[in-house]
Amino acid sequence: MSTITNYSLMFTGIIQETGKVYQVCSQGLGCELILDVSDSLYTEVEIKSNISVNGRALTILGKEISGEFYLLRFYLASTKVAAQYERQKKLNLEMSIRLGEEISGSLFYGVPSGYCRLISKENLSGGGIKIEVLWQNDFVQYLDVKDLVCLDGVLLIIRDMAKLSLMFDIYPETVNLTNLVEKEIGEYFAIEIDPMVKKIGQILAKKLS
Repeated sequence: MSTITNYSLMFTGIIQETGKVYQVCSQGLGCELILDVSDSLYTEVEIKSNISVNGRALTILGKEISGEFYLLRFYLASTKVAAQYERQKKLNLEMSIRLGEEISGSLFYGVPSGYCRLISKENLSGGGIKIEVLWQNDFVQYLDVKDLVCLDGVLLIIRDMAKLSLMFDIYPETVNLTNLVEKEIGEYFAIEIDPMVKKIGQILAKKLS
């Protein structure tokens, strides 16, 4: 178990709730993303604090209550990412770890290591699902069965692997709390691997180049 002793921007991959896209507006070269969240999350977060939105760390730039909607404002430099968010009914949300908070397990930065494509989805008894994703990335060679990764911000354990694909069993509780089940075959997840594994992979790649 580790204790966070600074203001590092880090996440656990344990999703607390989901939010909905309220509006996306063009702004400069990017766009403003406005999310409708729960009143409890709205009350708890502050302007300039950070939350993970589908696995991507974003800074809250504004807050507003409009009727029954509790709105948080963000800026996205990528209109492509904004378009991906708009297509989903809900988005996975997690507040960044707070000063002094004790954490057991892996920590993530909310910076995707890449994007993987859903190539198989199967319903399991009891309400869970089994998925397989294709990730054509050199980082795959540094992963192994039982390693932890985040898909769209959700912490998952690799159950099996092929040359360029990863397989996961997603429990009913995770299915109900997140948006993972919404993805259709051919659509993409943002994937983030353990930062330590990523760093080692980058060092080895540099030595071999």
